[in-house]
Amino acid sequence: TGADAVIAWFEWWNAVWGMDVEILDVSGALAAVNLAGPRAREALGALTDMDVSNEGISYLDAKQGVVAGVPCLVLRIGFVGELGYELHCPSPAGEHLWDTLVAAGARPFGLEPQRILRLEKQHILVGQDTDSESNLLSAGLDWLPKLDKDDFVGKWATELVAEHGVRERLVGFVMRNPVLPLEGGQIVSEGRSIGRVTSSRFSEAAGRHVGMCWVPPELAQDGAEFQIMVDGAKLKS
Repeated sequence: TGADAVIAWFEWWNAVWGMDVEILDVSGALAAVNLAGPRAREALGALTDMDVSNEGISYLDAKQGVVAGVPCLVLRIGFVGELGYELHCPSPAGEHLWDTLVAAGARPFGLEPQRILRLEKQHILVGQDTDSESNLLSAGLDWLPKLDKDDFVGKWATELVAEHGVRERLVGFVMRNPVLPLEGGQIVSEGRSIGRVTSSRFSEAAGRHVGMCWVPPELAQDGAEFQIMVDGAKLKS
């Protein structure tokens, strides 16, 4: 779903830098299946001759292989907080790959459970928990940029934030009241807005409503309390 924005960036950079490159969006020619859960390695291993051990495909690794007779790009990812693989293959073979996985015992699950699981592990959704004004350091992704590299897209902006400090932080929260704050809800202090809710759901694991929000840096501490406006009332988190 983010392909249009990504290709727009590539085309913009290509035009600005004057590179001798042609860019073609082939997203529509590919299908993707997310295989996740504590038995994901067992399920994948039964359908491929690839080495799917932790050493064979380490976290964030990408390998080419054949799964259920289909050539796939296998990505080792952790979107839902469990062991997981993302399988990208030619779109005409997507239904066969899906049906083979289900026939072998995999259980389909929808986007909503996936969103809850990712929220419980505080996994950021770019474009929902972040926007055009966000940066890696404010979003708690300090480990991601390698500032010792000669250059990368966004390096100057990241260095500028590191030099001057962040103005807000993206944090996780748990509601004290059994109420779900709306995404986009305001975090308030002394009658004024000081932040906003970006994601919120009820967590079966926590037994409470949880979410992510932007707050001033001084509130980005474990145990910090703040108020969220819900239906005109100020509720504590």
